[in-house]
Amino acid sequence: MGIKEFLARKFKKDERFKYLEKEMKIRRILEQRQKSSNERELERFMEERRQEAIKKNLEKFREQEKNKLWHSSIFNEKSKILHTDKQILKEPTTMFQIKSSNLAGKGMFWK
Repeated sequence: MGIKEFLARKFKKDERFKYLEKEMKIRRILEQRQKSSNERELERFMEERRQEAIKKNLEKFREQEKNKLWHSSIFNEKSKILHTDKQILKEPTTMFQIKSSNLAGKGMFWK
C-alpha cells in the first residue's frame, strides 16, 4: 500500500468521525431542548455526584497502591537496596592514599 492510499483512507476515516461527532452533538442538543429546566438541573446534579464518587474511589485506590508500595520489600529494613551490611560512610577513603611512584609526595588533584 502506498502513501497516497494510506493518507486517503485515513482522511476518509477522519471525515466519517467528524460527521458522526457532529451528528451526536446535534442529537444531544435536541434531547436537551426537549427536557424541562428542572430535568436538566437534576441531571447536572446527578452527574456531579457521580463524578465526586468516582473521584473518591480513585483517591482510595491511589492510597491503597501507595500503601502497597511503602509496605513492599523495596522499603523493608532487611532490603539490600537501603540497608547494607557494610557501613559505606565509615570506610576509610583510599582515593587520596595512592602510593605510586608518580604521585608520591604530590597531591592527587593539585600541583
